[in-house]
Amino acid sequence: MKIDKQNLNFLNQLSSEIILLDEELKVLWLNESALNKGWILNKSAENIIIDQFSDKTKKSLMSFLLKALNNDGSKTKREFELTTAAKSKRVIDLTVTWSNEYDVLILEILCTDNLNKIIDSTKTFSTQKIAANLARTLAHEVKNPLAGIKGSAQILEQKLKDSHSEKFLKIIIDETERLNQIVTKILTPPSKPSLEFFNIHSALEKVYALAEAEKQENLKLVRDYDPSIPKINGDENLFVQAILNLVKNAQQAIENVIDPEIQIKSRIKYSHPINGILHSTVCCIEISDNGMGIPKEMHDQIFFPTVSVKENGSGLGLTIAQDIIRMHGGGISFDSSDGMTVFSVSMPLNIIKRETKIA
Repeated sequence: MKIDKQNLNFLNQLSSEIILLDEELKVLWLNESALNKGWILNKSAENIIIDQFSDKTKKSLMSFLLKALNNDGSKTKREFELTTAAKSKRVIDLTVTWSNEYDVLILEILCTDNLNKIIDSTKTFSTQKIAANLARTLAHEVKNPLAGIKGSAQILEQKLKDSHSEKFLKIIIDETERLNQIVTKILTPPSKPSLEFFNIHSALEKVYALAEAEKQENLKLVRDYDPSIPKINGDENLFVQAILNLVKNAQQAIENVIDPEIQIKSRIKYSHPINGILHSTVCCIEISDNGMGIPKEMHDQIFFPTVSVKENGSGLGLTIAQDIIRMHGGGISFDSSDGMTVFSVSMPLNIIKRETKIA
């Protein structure tokens, strides 16, 4: 293979999977995206590419690759189903090009599942942003009448001294103040982050300690961390607040469960979309519980201000958490069904800065 190291390094920067084969369809090189998606480079064996797949995939893939070898130019196959020898499946767009300059067959793979995730992520992000702006506009319009109601009640409180009037005027004043606090929280943007590099698991341990102190007796709190995740540039205090809001939501969701369990999990994900943008490497924090789940009719509204599954909830916990994570360039998504809810916080790892030692 005559491709120089500089070009190979460039191919490693791509989020699409790149595989280089020789004329006999042996794997010569894989970029990092291909390695992360499970393609195998085994220099000690024959390493024919089709050997990694099921019999059905072997036949169709071999036919397609041979056509590319026997003809000039590029060939593309849309929505090509790959089934591995282990029976895992995914749908891809496959482009194959023979390079006369380098004497290699170049395979470029785009996962159509990722495209669908990007579209869904973009739609969700846009809808939530519109709803949040609408909520803030409505909150601003509500704030002035609330001040008038409270002021009028306080004037009446000074003039009407009978116990009956005092009782109901106090309710009006207290409830008006409560609504005013909610409106103020909606209108007030999150604190400006104080950015510095922090250990993600140090932050998660703070959340764990707070949750442990307030947990119900039979609750099982589980930690499952990936120690290879490097430090992240962000505001640790705000990040702790965001994750703690998710954990508190989970604690409320399992109040009536016989064997309640909450798991805090950290992992690295590859080629993962955040707010409509595909990132090559992402830190993912998952908060899962085995509660009753979020009703399906609320799935599209759960991040909207004042929307809450709990009757006495303010509906601001998830909104605040989402704002904080977005300030860090990340996003929050969830998956919920009866008996399992998972909130996933995704943070792109291109914001990471490796610490350098000064001699």
